[in-house]
Amino acid sequence: MEDHYGDRAMSRSPFSLSHEWEWQPVQVDKDKSGYAPLRLPMEEVGLQAIGAIGCIGSVQLGRLFAWKRPHIRRMLAEHKLVQHQLRKNRTTIPVFTLGPRAIQLFNPHQQLNSWCNWSVSDVLSKLVFFQFSCALHEKQKGFQIHPAAAPFTGKVQMGEHMRYVLILRGQETSAIERELRRSQLPVIVIGESLQEIDPLNHVLTTAHALQDHDLRQDYTFYRQKDGIWQRKVTLVE
Repeated sequence: MEDHYGDRAMSRSPFSLSHEWEWQPVQVDKDKSGYAPLRLPMEEVGLQAIGAIGCIGSVQLGRLFAWKRPHIRRMLAEHKLVQHQLRKNRTTIPVFTLGPRAIQLFNPHQQLNSWCNWSVSDVLSKLVFFQFSCALHEKQKGFQIHPAAAPFTGKVQMGEHMRYVLILRGQETSAIERELRRSQLPVIVIGESLQEIDPLNHVLTTAHALQDHDLRQDYTFYRQKDGIWQRKVTLVE
C-alpha cells in the first residue's frame, strides 16, 4: 500500500511513540563528582556533545565516538557518565547522560538529576537527534553538535553552515508553529513519517526533512515543492 507521496507503507519506527515506553532515570549524588581527568581527545568531544543534547544510546556512543565497552565502564566509574534505562515493550535500552564529573567540567550550569523530569517524548527526541548524527557522521565527518533552545533538540554545524534540528515526537504543534513563525532559521525536521510533518508544512517551506527510516540508510533529504515533500540530494546549497 502506498501513501500520497508514492512511498510504500513502512514498518513501525524503533523510535515510535506507539511502542510501550517507560523512562527509568537514576538519581545521583553531586558529592560523587571526583577529580578524574580527561583521558582521550574523543572523550572531551563526546561528553560535550552529550551535554549539548542531554542523552545518548549505547550503540550511538560506539558509532559516533568509537567508545568501546571498557572505556564506557571506566567513564561510569569515574562519574563522567550515568547509565539509565529506557524500557521499550519488553526490552531494556541503556541510555547515558553526563555524570557529576562531566557536568562539573563542561556543563556547570546544568541541574544535576534534571533528567528525572524528562518525558518519554523528551528522551526519544534526543535519541533520534543522535541517530541522525550517526547517519550524518557516515556522510560527513567534520561537523559539530551544539545545544539549541526549544522547540529544537539541538543544532549541527558544518563549516560555516548551521542547521537547527527539529525532532517531532508527539509535541503540541501549535507551540512549534508559533516559534517557527517568529524565526527564519535553517531547519532540518525529522518525523516518524512525512505525514507527521505535514501539519507544519506552511512554516517549513525552506526546511530539509527526513523520516525515521531514512536514518537507517544512505539518506537523501526531502524539500518542499508546491507543498509536497520531494527527494533532494544535498544539504548545503
